[in-house]
Amino acid sequence: MATILDIAKLAGVSHGTVSNVLNGKGNVSVKKIQLVEEAAKMLGYKINYTAKSLRSGATKSVSIILPSVESEEYSQMYEGLDKTLTELGYRTHLYTTYDLQHNENNILKEIAEVRVTGVVTISCLDDANDYYQELDIPRENIIFVNRKLNHAEKFVSFDFIQAGKGISEFLSKKDYKAIGIFSDQIKFSNEKQLIDSITDGLNQKIVKSVHSTFNQAYSKAFEFFTGEPLDVIITSSLSKANILKNANYWGSVGDIPQVLCLAPTQSAFDHKIIKYQQNYFLLGSKIAELLIKQVNDNQIMDPVIMFNNQGISKFTEVEKENSKINLKLLTIPSPTTDAINKLLPHFEKRTGIKVELSIQPYDEIYQILLNPAEYNYFDIIRMDMAWLAWFGKDVYQPLNKLDRNLDQIIDDYPSHIKHNYSEIEGISYAIPFDPSVQMLFYRKDLFESQKVKRMYYEKYKKQLTLPDDYESYNQLLQFFSRESDENSPTKYGTSTILERSEIIAAEFLTRYYADKGTLINKDGEMKLDNKKAIKSLKNYLKTVSLSQKLDANWWGEAVNSFARGETAMILGFMNHVSRIAHSDIGALIGFAPVPGRKPLLGGGVVGITQHSKKRKEAIRFLNWVNETEIAEQITLLGGTSTNQNLGDNQMIRMLYPWLEGAIHSNDTGIRDTKTKDGRRLNTRKIEQIIGESIKELLKDEEKIEIGVEKMNKRLAESKEILIQG
Repeated sequence: MATILDIAKLAGVSHGTVSNVLNGKGNVSVKKIQLVEEAAKMLGYKINYTAKSLRSGATKSVSIILPSVESEEYSQMYEGLDKTLTELGYRTHLYTTYDLQHNENNILKEIAEVRVTGVVTISCLDDANDYYQELDIPRENIIFVNRKLNHAEKFVSFDFIQAGKGISEFLSKKDYKAIGIFSDQIKFSNEKQLIDSITDGLNQKIVKSVHSTFNQAYSKAFEFFTGEPLDVIITSSLSKANILKNANYWGSVGDIPQVLCLAPTQSAFDHKIIKYQQNYFLLGSKIAELLIKQVNDNQIMDPVIMFNNQGISKFTEVEKENSKINLKLLTIPSPTTDAINKLLPHFEKRTGIKVELSIQPYDEIYQILLNPAEYNYFDIIRMDMAWLAWFGKDVYQPLNKLDRNLDQIIDDYPSHIKHNYSEIEGISYAIPFDPSVQMLFYRKDLFESQKVKRMYYEKYKKQLTLPDDYESYNQLLQFFSRESDENSPTKYGTSTILERSEIIAAEFLTRYYADKGTLINKDGEMKLDNKKAIKSLKNYLKTVSLSQKLDANWWGEAVNSFARGETAMILGFMNHVSRIAHSDIGALIGFAPVPGRKPLLGGGVVGITQHSKKRKEAIRFLNWVNETEIAEQITLLGGTSTNQNLGDNQMIRMLYPWLEGAIHSNDTGIRDTKTKDGRRLNTRKIEQIIGESIKELLKDEEKIEIGVEKMNKRLAESKEILIQG
């Protein structure tokens, strides 16, 4: 195998230079980095990261010990641990015991030979001292999960007593006469707590209780299909519920009774199984965060940490109706519309209500909203959130006190969501449908590349970082433009869309707001601040000069260019970028607040039209769209939702890591739709005037100062943006 000395000789550089390149140190020129990389590749050199970390005294790795990864709950917990630890710069090593103590003891001996940072375990041993005596790591860095061993110093678990109570309360409302329980060994603390809590809370009779080791579970499951038939069987895991289904298929002439089980969230739907949900992905993720904060920041974990359960799935029982009523929904073509369209059969199957989608272009919907005879044809309309203040009171009926559940949904929205996506003069007329916010998306692989970072340093004598302001943003655009530098890893820094005036206005306004500009001056006049508008406009025109120029009228082409690797960054609304999360580039997408941290808000709202005679059915649709399970499906299919529980879904967290960042960006987001005293603005017309004025500047290259004067004159003279009382 080639050595560092071999690489140094072939590359014509020093041993120290090779060492610095291989260890990712940033004090090597781009030319020498290229020489070392080419030499290493020619010699087939591979870095031994384990040996490297052992020399440094630590492996920056965490060992994870689980009974099995065939069980979905354990698989999800591992995914949560692995994803979060990887993001925090740690590697994971997975071990499975199959609940055999001799396997676990051998695993501990193997782990002891490597200096791991910590251990997370669901153990089948009896005493935590077996870990403490075998492993030479701090005791507080060994985390026991769900099963509490004697002498365990750090224990994290779901609340199995709470789970037992929830299950017994659910069953007590049913007419079950004979109940069975299928669990792991009751020597495990969580299994005993669950069973004792269920038994204490039930009035019905427990006919059969089977406690099984991991390896005997399938054989033991057949016992439930001999003797007195059961009405329901409770299992302590989804894996045991599936084992029961197999045993029933092979060992019973009758249908399987109802099964109620503890199950991870986001498991596949099964009408034969009632699920009491526990979020194992989130559990794993939070354990990883707690462990690394303890290791790196000395934030010592509490000795015992309990996680709440999510409870019985709302999809357990479906109210079947045969109303045969049709709802008419008007909406734009969008990723969320596509997702809703795929899910409408579920709504019809559940309620008997058929939803007819009318999908119209953005501009066409605006024209429909100008004519009551046209918009009252529909029961529900999706309009742009920027139009809510202008059209909402005329088009929609108030939602307050129409339905208790809908009131609760609206009450639970953060205040800024209510203000921008629901309320007009303190009354709720709509709910968020596909809310969005501007964010900066970038290629992580480029910003983290040692070579690219060195190229930037050599050119600008400073570190490559994400831009805090639009001057820094333009400098990055120049750096990533091949026209400016033939060695640029991308052809362009970003794309600009020049066909649609509203998009041009959005690019300008985010810069103007970042400079603390306002649309309404202190005298209550519709007027841009000249000095700030000129500065923002100059910056935008500089951006255009450095960008890939697209004669497109919507965001899609800019997103496609980013996905093709033509650009290094895209400044856009998150709902448009979300659709490429499933693409090859998905894992490479990084995200950050927009420069200046004053993003524009976007997306749409839905409400019930004033003259709809199907209010009850429309309310059911609005409630359905906001259910967590439906919001998850919408998001997984590429749409967006304002549901606050989406961050708990492991697949969504992996596909769309920027959703959490979007929540924070929403807090500072702006869209001028009304004045501070509540008067309404025609935001679309305002943005059209601004965008059209900038388009003229791009074509005629007249003085920017004159362009801003014209813009303000048009805003002042327009009767279509007249502020209404």
